[in-house]
Amino acid sequence: MFRVCSKAWQIMAIFLILAVFILVTPSTLIAEQAITIHIDGQTIKSDVAPLIIKNRTMVPLRVISEELGYQVTWQNKERRALINTPGVDSILPRSASPLTPRGIGIFIDGKEIKIEPGEPLPFILDSRTMVPFRVIAEGLGMKVDWDGENRQVIITTPSAIDNNPIMDKHADSSKNSGEEPIVAKDANNATIPPQTLPADNEPLTDKDVPQVSNIDYQQTIMGEAKMGREQLLAIMQKNNPAAPLELVDLYLEIGRQYGIKGDIAFCQAAKETGWWKYGGLVQPYQNNYCGLGATGAAATGEEDLLGADPTKIRYEAGVHGAIFASPAIGVEAQIQHLYAYACKEPLPPGKVLVDPRFVKPTRGIAPLWIDLGGRWAFPGYDRKKYESIDEAVANCDTYGHSILRDYYQKVLDLKTD
Repeated sequence: MFRVCSKAWQIMAIFLILAVFILVTPSTLIAEQAITIHIDGQTIKSDVAPLIIKNRTMVPLRVISEELGYQVTWQNKERRALINTPGVDSILPRSASPLTPRGIGIFIDGKEIKIEPGEPLPFILDSRTMVPFRVIAEGLGMKVDWDGENRQVIITTPSAIDNNPIMDKHADSSKNSGEEPIVAKDANNATIPPQTLPADNEPLTDKDVPQVSNIDYQQTIMGEAKMGREQLLAIMQKNNPAAPLELVDLYLEIGRQYGIKGDIAFCQAAKETGWWKYGGLVQPYQNNYCGLGATGAAATGEEDLLGADPTKIRYEAGVHGAIFASPAIGVEAQIQHLYAYACKEPLPPGKVLVDPRFVKPTRGIAPLWIDLGGRWAFPGYDRKKYESIDEAVANCDTYGHSILRDYYQKVLDLKTD
């Protein structure tokens, strides 16, 4: 009798221990499997699941090295990780002092990332170095958001931030006037600069016509231009008679030199600049037709050009975005950025790097124009209309779709009129 009772108590004790373990285990351990990481609209897969510790998401350092394109070196003796900007030689920490008792050291381009009191420290799990993603991402100049409802970590890289459509500088004018300004929105809910053209020369906008079902959305970024000089000049003059007409020849010729469709690159610039009316952070004198380097914060003048020719491109303190030495160089920088997205080949022979963001995209990740949604422009779709970029893609309504539908297709239509 005693043995039966003893055995029963043992079984009961096991169940009690399991129950207590379940009760005291943080709910995050159960939810860890559902946590996903999204970088510039793309879901990132990891061999080690992210963890939530102290309300911070810990991810394996591999995510930074492979998915974000940064160079990571692990120094086992010093127990520290060196994270370097792509294209930059390995940079040793400025201080060679031994590691403090705080655990694993993290250095970005030689500068130690300080972990604030209360923040979880980096640690090793299953031979993987787990790091607080927000601390590292923000140290790399990225924007990090947490979608609690869907348990998603949403990261926007500088490359995606830099290339959002240029914002209207008059967007906040209602604060003093008491009247809500009337602004047009493009397909990605970005402000289109105010239009002042005569009524008989009505400009084209993203909302002029509904989506056209016969558009070829499988257009590749690389290839030969289909539209000629006369068609592009006509559409440019129709939308902005004051636009710099010499850009048409530059887009067609420089695009040809890189094997990029210069006519569609021209349409992308038209979308980004509002047909070269600007009205936002980037100014016409910068010869910057796609917002390269315009993050929303003014430059300091000390930005790393990441290998770009300093005689052709520069940053100035207080100015938003890169400044290019001539319109031709500004066009070439945009073409080079498209080249970086569309292929993995080195620059054509004899070409000099003028795109200060060339090393940022994952090479060859976007062979199609519609692949730029969530990459060149983030989020790359209207969040008021769609819950995810996948839904926007299904409805042919992303940043890349807009370039083809709202700009390029209208050049084609003009040709057949």
